[in-house]
Amino acid sequence: MTCVPFPDGESSRWKVHAALLVVQLAFASQAVEGKIAMGPLGSGGEDIAPAALAMVRMGGAAIVFLAFTQALQLRRPTTWRDHLTLAGLSVLGISLNQTLFLIGLRSTTPLSASLLSVTIPVFTAVLSVLFRVEKPSPRLAIGFVLALLGVLWLTGVRQLDRGAIIVTINSLSYSAYLVFSRRVVARLGAWTLVTWIFVWGAVLFAPYGMPILIREAPAWSTRGWMFVAYILLMPTLVAYLANAWALGKSSPTLVTIYIYLQPLIAGSLAWVQLGTPLTGRAVIAGALILTGVSIVALRPSLQSRTGESNPQSGR
Repeated sequence: MTCVPFPDGESSRWKVHAALLVVQLAFASQAVEGKIAMGPLGSGGEDIAPAALAMVRMGGAAIVFLAFTQALQLRRPTTWRDHLTLAGLSVLGISLNQTLFLIGLRSTTPLSASLLSVTIPVFTAVLSVLFRVEKPSPRLAIGFVLALLGVLWLTGVRQLDRGAIIVTINSLSYSAYLVFSRRVVARLGAWTLVTWIFVWGAVLFAPYGMPILIREAPAWSTRGWMFVAYILLMPTLVAYLANAWALGKSSPTLVTIYIYLQPLIAGSLAWVQLGTPLTGRAVIAGALILTGVSIVALRPSLQSRTGESNPQSGR
């Protein structure tokens, strides 16, 4: 069934725009607040380990989303095959995605992390072609080349930005999750998918992340706990809930357009909170990446032809 944007009139239109704006504010702020939370104590940070922060996000979201699903009596996976599939998707979409983003963010700038995150539509389209979900096109090739040039310019050629490279791998991981989850979301529904990939993500990550969390959490300051609570609340719970609601009431094109706000917001917050200047390298890379994303994301595609939307476009 094709999604009809704004079926309830002007009121619904503004609610969808407000929800999508909140989503991008939440995801963009994660790049800055997460950077401060994980930064060294001597530089104004809280020295929170990426694995501990990721464990809080996965575990907290799993509990809340599972309670949400139970309260609304939404569909649940019923077979071991479903659970095995969801566990595999959780590795790509939750465990690797969230952990790699935080590890990369710790070593690169919030603006670079946000710019690289918006490459997800491009990587998703390319993987869709490689796995024969979509057909190749000149427009896709041009968009991919431009975005790739931007990524290479941002990550560096002679002097590599290891954090930026890790964030790029994070984007590839999430793009693979989006490609492989298409059939699952059609069968189980978006909310069932989101809920159970968080549950399985938390379960599979716990053997590594939980000991680090238990060891470090008692030493966190009140300020550190506030950063952790914010990252759990806004970029995780509020962002995923608002995004899931907005995706059901708008078009994929509108959702994609709002993603472009993410690096602008992250760059502004980084300048205000961290004093991080806007470099010429970031401007050139950003122009290449956003142009490439525009060419790819606004093309006629399988998603627009079928009315299918991704369960979430965040991380």
